[in-house]
Amino acid sequence: MGTKKIVKMTFSCERDGLTIRGTQYRPAWGNDFPIAIVSHGFMANQQSVVHYAKRLAKWGFAAFCFDFNGGCIKGKSDGKTTDMSVLTEKEDLKAVIAYARSLDYVDQKRLVLMGCSQGGFVSALTAAELQDQVSELILFYPALCIPDDARKGHMMFAKFDPQNIPQVVPCGPMKLGKVYPQAVMEMDPFKEISTYRGPVLLVHGTADKIVDAAYAKRAREAYEEKQCTLQMIEGGTHGFKKKADNAAMFGMKQFLQGKREVLTVDVHLTGRQMLEKGWGNTVSLSFEGICDGPYFKGTILPGAADVQRRNGLKAVEFTADYQLAGKDYTGANCKVHVVNRFDGKRWVPRVTTDSAALEFLNHAKCEAFLEQRKQGPVVRIYARMPH
Repeated sequence: MGTKKIVKMTFSCERDGLTIRGTQYRPAWGNDFPIAIVSHGFMANQQSVVHYAKRLAKWGFAAFCFDFNGGCIKGKSDGKTTDMSVLTEKEDLKAVIAYARSLDYVDQKRLVLMGCSQGGFVSALTAAELQDQVSELILFYPALCIPDDARKGHMMFAKFDPQNIPQVVPCGPMKLGKVYPQAVMEMDPFKEISTYRGPVLLVHGTADKIVDAAYAKRAREAYEEKQCTLQMIEGGTHGFKKKADNAAMFGMKQFLQGKREVLTVDVHLTGRQMLEKGWGNTVSLSFEGICDGPYFKGTILPGAADVQRRNGLKAVEFTADYQLAGKDYTGANCKVHVVNRFDGKRWVPRVTTDSAALEFLNHAKCEAFLEQRKQGPVVRIYARMPH
């Protein structure tokens, strides 16, 4: 899943007489590219999500990003900000989908919708309406708080009486229309989005001060349990910074490859022992922790160790070896043994288990990502699920 050279093309399409303008990125050769459409957030524009579109193109997609009509402080599409709402943006997204599907070099059978913040909410609403036309749904910190905020009369920088909404609602550098809060005033976002039955990846930061992480957790509950993966990024804010973005994009790549996060291990370091001294030294770090996810819940057994071989202060080789005891998703007691090695480029975990339900892990080609924290990493282990 990856290619080097990509081509960039501008595009335009229409919705209700308004022109939507955007940019397409796709591999420089080939055809039958799966479609990925990336939607930006409130007040932003396509430039805020262009790095996702480029990455998707490198992974083999025809990726599209665009400016919503009336949805940007500075954007290239038509429309007034006072006419914009999440429902008009849903119609914009549907118009872009229709345009993308009209191209002769795309695979119409695979459509991925990805959205950030308000663009995530819009993507989720669109997927619920289009149902099985959407192959996968990826939501980064989706703004599912918008209906609650409208009912409170406090939406971002805007404050108003929800019982007497003015025709124009000042919102910092942007003027909103009455239609913006009115469109969602009676909406239950979780009921609206729950009708989508395809695979969903939800990624949210624990330090998000604009959209509380509780909204992502409620969305996770709204979707079917095995359908939706929720990746909580420790310290992640609204609009991921580089460290959180790297973790989010690793999870996105695994998700698009059909892999799921089968083990999520919250590690806490408990000790350090020098095994070999000198410039080429070896250190052993002991740790404890828990595993919590839809497939397995348990605790790390005593004796867990991460052996690190170093050249000076730089670690050049890691091997973490530990056992977990707990219950698999059927409720059966079981143990899981993980040996996770770093080969200089990536983590390569080997997982074995006595669980009948998780037996596929004994033969799976797993991948792992470590979200580093002071107290110890969160280890995310991915594997392709059996059909």
